[in-house]
Amino acid sequence: MAAVLPTALLRATSEQLVVLRHILRNLLKIWICPKMSSRISLKSYIVDFCGMLLREGVTSPQLTSEQVAEKCLGRGNFSALKGRVAIVTGSSGSLGLEHARILLKYDCHVVFAVRSPGKATALIEDMKAREEMSGSSSVLFVDLDDLSSIRPFVDSFLKLGLPLNYLVNNAGVMTPKQFRASKQGFETQFATNHLAHFLLTELLMPKLRETRRSGAVARIVILSSAGSALCKNVDMDRCVPPAPEAYNGTAEYGISKAMNLFHCRELQRRCATDGISCCAVHPGVIHTGLTREGNADSTVLYDSILFKWMHKDVPQGAATQVYCTLSDQVPSEIEHGTCFWYNCGPQKAAGVAAPGVRDDLCGKLWRISEALVEKFR
Repeated sequence: MAAVLPTALLRATSEQLVVLRHILRNLLKIWICPKMSSRISLKSYIVDFCGMLLREGVTSPQLTSEQVAEKCLGRGNFSALKGRVAIVTGSSGSLGLEHARILLKYDCHVVFAVRSPGKATALIEDMKAREEMSGSSSVLFVDLDDLSSIRPFVDSFLKLGLPLNYLVNNAGVMTPKQFRASKQGFETQFATNHLAHFLLTELLMPKLRETRRSGAVARIVILSSAGSALCKNVDMDRCVPPAPEAYNGTAEYGISKAMNLFHCRELQRRCATDGISCCAVHPGVIHTGLTREGNADSTVLYDSILFKWMHKDVPQGAATQVYCTLSDQVPSEIEHGTCFWYNCGPQKAAGVAAPGVRDDLCGKLWRISEALVEKFR
């Protein structure tokens, strides 16, 4: 036993030294590698990105999605969302599944927008076998890596004859090690994290407006990230869409998450007179399926002792998107200028997508995205 403990300690120390070496190497790459230095600076990495993670960790209330739902809807009020309908992308695992579970528990009809309908159906059956859920569900196929699947998904949803109260753009891809193209040839983080959700939102906007005009609530929740603060700049003319020869997984992830925030801010402007609330959410540092193919930059967040103290589990990670879906405070928070939420409350955004930095890029990204998805409408 005495020999085992030093061996385990040496192994753990060695692992942390490897992680630390990678962090230092990454800082050097930001300084000298054009693929990173053109988009990420030491200031944006250390002050904006790491600074936001530090603030999130220090101020985290450690609330779970269950606790947030109880606070918003009332303890035991499991019919609170009766008659309401939500679409949740990526709802067959991790944050999306937890979000869908909470909505089902409170009698919301949840549309599971997924690539594997069979998997989602089995998960729903398993959830309902383990706990009481009064909400109903539909499972519809969509592949966010293929823009041609978005219109058929929307058509299938519209045929259900349901309103749409909550659109939760939850699915995402994080820092693949190599450039990977979507079905249309776009870099997969750009395609999945931003472009497909942009098209989905546009095609569903008439239904959201119709629902809001009927007097019901209508909200759009977009999963962004603290990664949005990584970017010191976004040259829309050169990097949208991203080119294979300039690919860096970390930089592209940061840009895609900044696009989520730009998208949310432009939606807030365009939806102001419609009464549709739009929120961009940073869920936190959470071990999910998102990291299964991530590069070393992303795994540092999960393996380094520097960041482990701020980790959240999935119920804690889903808490903020549940808050943005259900809280009565959200419209007022938007009126006061909030576009970014974490730790179950309004927060100050950082980086290039923060208000007052490059506000012109909200409209520019919208116009570029419209042109790219036009033939898939």
